[in-house]
Amino acid sequence: MPANAYRITLTSFLAYFMMSSVISPIGVVTAPIARHYGLSLTAATASFSYLTAGVLAGTLAALVIFDWFRLKRIVICSASLLSVALMAIYVVDRYAWFPLWLFLAGLACGVALAAALVVITQIYTIKLRPSMMLLTDSFYSMAGFISTFLAGMFIAARLHWGYAYLLAFSVSLLAVFVAAFSDYPATGKRDAPRDAAAEGPWPLETYLLAGAIVVYLTGIVTLYSWMPNYAREQFDLTPDLASRLVSRLFLGMFIGQLIMFWLALRYSLVNIICAACSLSTLLTVALWSMDTAFRLNLSMFILGLVTGGMLKLIIAFGTMLVEKPSPRMISFLLFCSAVGTALAPAVSALVVARHDMAAVLRFATLCYCAMCVLVFVSVCLSHKRKRDAQAPAPVESSGQ
Repeated sequence: MPANAYRITLTSFLAYFMMSSVISPIGVVTAPIARHYGLSLTAATASFSYLTAGVLAGTLAALVIFDWFRLKRIVICSASLLSVALMAIYVVDRYAWFPLWLFLAGLACGVALAAALVVITQIYTIKLRPSMMLLTDSFYSMAGFISTFLAGMFIAARLHWGYAYLLAFSVSLLAVFVAAFSDYPATGKRDAPRDAAAEGPWPLETYLLAGAIVVYLTGIVTLYSWMPNYAREQFDLTPDLASRLVSRLFLGMFIGQLIMFWLALRYSLVNIICAACSLSTLLTVALWSMDTAFRLNLSMFILGLVTGGMLKLIIAFGTMLVEKPSPRMISFLLFCSAVGTALAPAVSALVVARHDMAAVLRFATLCYCAMCVLVFVSVCLSHKRKRDAQAPAPVESSGQ
C-alpha cells in the first residue's frame, strides 16, 4: 500500500480519536462545570446537548457536502474548526459562549467522522472494510481511556476543567498537519460521478440498522455520561476513582476492538454482531445490580470487551447490503449514530430528574434490548433477500 494511503488512513483514525477525546470526559467534567458556572448537575450535563447537536448537524451536512467539496479540504477544515472551538472553551471562559463552542466542536467532529468512513470505504475492499472500521473504533476507545484518565487527573489537581480537552486540541492540530501533506480520493459530482447502482433504493434492513444504531448510541453514551456520578452517589467514591470507571469501559472496548479485528478477518460478520449484541445487553443488567465498586469496575471492563467495535460492525454490515455503497449511505448511517449521541444527554437527564441515577442505567439496558431486536430482524431479512435472489426462476411448462 502506498504511503499516501497510510497517511489518509491515519487521519481517518485521528478523526475518531478527536471525537472520543471531546465527548468521553463528559461524566468527569460535568460536576466541575456545574460548580464553576453555578448550575445544577443535570443542567450541566444537559448543556452537552449542544455538543451532540453539533455532531448531528455535522453528519447531516455530510449527506451533501461530499458532492461539492474535496475530501482533503473537508478534513483540514473540520480539524481546524475543532481546534479553534476547543481553544475558545478555555480562553473565553463565559457560560453565555459555552454552548456555541460546544456546537462548533460537535459540528467539526460530525463532518470529520463522515469523511473518515468515506475514505475507508473507498480505499479498502469489502473483505478488509470491517476490520479497518474496527480500528477506527480502537482509536475511539483509546482516546476515551486516555482522555478520561487525564481529565480525572486534571480535576483532582484542581486545574481548570478546560484542560480536559487539551488532548483533543493537540490531536486536531496533528490531523491538520498530516492531511495537508496527503492526497484524498475524489467524491464530488464533478470529479467522480457516482455509478447509478450506488444511488438505487436502499433495502429495508438499512433503515432497521439505522434504528439499531440510534438506540445503541443512546444507551452507551448514557452509561458513560452518568456512571461516574452514579458511582459517587452509590459507593461514595472520589471524583478521581469514579472517573476510572469510564476509563475501564474504554480500556475494555479498546482491547475488545482488537479482538474483534482478528475475529472479523476469520469468522462471519453477522455471527459476531449477533453474539456481541446479546452478551452486551446482558452485561448492562449487571451494572445496576452490582453491590461493590470493585464488581462495578470489573463489569464496566467486561462490557467494554464485548461492546468494542459493535457500532462499526453494524455500519460495515449496512454497507454490504448494496453492491456499491455511496458516501450518502455511509453518511446516513453515521448521522443515525449522531442522533443517538445527541439524544442521550437530554433524555438521560430527564430520566434522572424524574427518577434517580439507578433508573438511568436501567434505561440504558432498554436501549440495548431494542438494538438487539432491530439487528436480529435486519439479519433475518438480509438472509431472506439473499435466498430469494439466489433461488432459480420458476420454469413455465408448455402446454401439449
